[in-house]
Amino acid sequence: MFCEHCGDIDGDETGIDHDERDCPWLDTDGDPVPVDAAELADTLQAAADGSPAHSAAIGLLIGHGLWIKRLAERPGLLLIDYSGPSPEAYGIDWLKVVEALAAKELAASSGELRILAIAASLADTAARIPLGDAVSSLDATNLDLVLTAIAQANGRPLAR
Repeated sequence: MFCEHCGDIDGDETGIDHDERDCPWLDTDGDPVPVDAAELADTLQAAADGSPAHSAAIGLLIGHGLWIKRLAERPGLLLIDYSGPSPEAYGIDWLKVVEALAAKELAASSGELRILAIAASLADTAARIPLGDAVSSLDATNLDLVLTAIAQANGRPLAR
């Protein structure tokens, strides 16, 4: 059965065959803050403007196409502003992301997890990951995204 939360169809990504009722991405935070993925992407891009490393990390997640939606479903991994009339996400709590990765709390393929780990490492110097391990086994599309992000974080366009 297809899970609308993580996209898993046959249990390959989660280790079990599941549907949305038992998806590890569904309601794991117990936090009722609604976050729209498209708005989150726009907010993250605007917040990262001016910082090549943050822009690269957010660009990597947006380019990958999966993580912004998943992070929108996990407000516990986001920075939330509760001061207004309604809570609003304004950033990613990269250290919580790294903790969730280390604790293996995020249901995703190994390549997807590597993309998130690389983005965290680009965005926050406290999120140290071995680059060799992170890029191993990435397919050509994801490796291209990572190389572009690394060049962007360094303030240089990727030469082709």
